Amino acid sequence: MTLPGAISSGGQRVLLKYHRLLSGTGASPPNSLSALRELLQGGAEVIEFDVHAIEGGDYLLIHDDTLERETTGTGAVRHITRAAAKTIRLRGSEESIALLSDLSQVLAGHRRPLKVQIDLKDEIPFPKEEAGRFLRAIEPLRANPQLNVVVGCLGDWNLRTLRRLDSTLSVGLDFALYLDAPAPEFPRLPLRVNVYGYLDDHPLGYMQVMPVRAYLEDRIESLCRLLPGAVEIYLRVELILRAIADGINPVEIIRRQLGSVLIDTWTLDADASGAAETLQAVLHAGVDQITTDTAVQLAALVEG
Repeated sequence: MTLPGAISSGGQRVLLKYHRLLSGTGASPPNSLSALRELLQGGAEVIEFDVHAIEGGDYLLIHDDTLERETTGTGAVRHITRAAAKTIRLRGSEESIALLSDLSQVLAGHRRPLKVQIDLKDEIPFPKEEAGRFLRAIEPLRANPQLNVVVGCLGDWNLRTLRRLDSTLSVGLDFALYLDAPAPEFPRLPLRVNVYGYLDDHPLGYMQVMPVRAYLEDRIESLCRLLPGAVEIYLRVELILRAIADGINPVEIIRRQLGSVLIDTWTLDADASGAAETLQAVLHAGVDQITTDTAVQLAALVEG
């Protein structure tokens, strides 16, 4: 099956990023080698997978920091060994959970241009030794000239540590720990909804002393400076929609600050309520890339 690599909007190609290696076909579990092979065979242009550090110098492809929800294992991901990982199965399948070293072997021989985003889930500040370990772990991917490797992490501090060791590493910045629309599905940083109705712990939101548009412009401009050299900016779909409703297009502000940096919005799935309207809104806002679990269905929405 040929998989869509992008959708067309106003004469521009907007890339589809296959979040957690999912296509929307339901053929494979998330973050699995079978899902990776499906994307490679189908011609995907941008893929993304999650990694957590484990014992022994490798990394596990998993979203959560515990094993229970996604696998047959139990406990914290960080404390598992490579040998133990091989005995664990992904939920709903007989497939073993994948290691980064396993994935690297599959991608080492890939001979077509492909962007690979590695979503580093470890947010606890790590020392230079661990940063060096991670850089060594992704060396096989970066050594393949067909692969454009970008590392993202909600903890921008870890990305700065990586860049201090290797200034050539491509990194992406996510605003979500600093500024977001209210996210009732789970408690996380930022800890409070401020007077402007945004998740934001910054003192500028303690009292309403300026119009919401001025507040948003100042906050977005300042966040653009968090990670010098970032090649991508990730914005949650809900933040874009909320800001537009308040009269500000965050994509335009970021472009004024950072020029041609790629702007990605996450996570937009075709089965979400109002997906067609949301898709049109983010396309009109001018995003360059859409993170989705359902790329096949999202492309069909545009064709429809």
